[in-house]
Amino acid sequence: MSPRRALVSAVLVIAAFAGTAAANDPNRVFAGQVITMAKRPPATAKSPDAYIALMRKMKQSNFYEDKSDHTWTVWMAAFLKSPLNDLEYSVKYYDVSNGQGQQLIATDDQFTDSRGQKTLITKGHLDKQMFGVNKELLVTFESKGKILASARIKILGEGEKLTGKVNFSDDDAAGKDGDDDAKKK
Repeated sequence: MSPRRALVSAVLVIAAFAGTAAANDPNRVFAGQVITMAKRPPATAKSPDAYIALMRKMKQSNFYEDKSDHTWTVWMAAFLKSPLNDLEYSVKYYDVSNGQGQQLIATDDQFTDSRGQKTLITKGHLDKQMFGVNKELLVTFESKGKILASARIKILGEGEKLTGKVNFSDDDAAGKDGDDDAKKK
């Protein structure tokens, strides 16, 4: 075997092992992503590969309304692009349903125990009165104006039922307007 061919083979073997080692780190596999789930994510797993597989299995983007209290519960695991260099971060929810950009709906400021966190796990309660229903949301984890991770979710549920029935007051039915009396004087 020529020295050149041996060197190329050695480089390929090293690159293959380095690629699998990087793939085993959940923070690298999911960097910049928020994994959204209906149930609490696990704190540990048998191995990094098992954790990655479990997170992929639990990931969901459609959430259905809890009809008893008209809310959605969303567990989020944010795998940050870079370590959090602060104790405070914000979870922001934007409405992106209409296709004309994003409109900020709510912000939830949260705190960590220490600096340098690479993964943040939190639980969000989304209220129907604040968020609406059947919307697509952009969820971002931000620190000092910088987006560290993001995901899109859909909150689905039963919309307001309209009967088509209108109740008019006696004055409205008679065609009177409250301002008509002021105009006559």
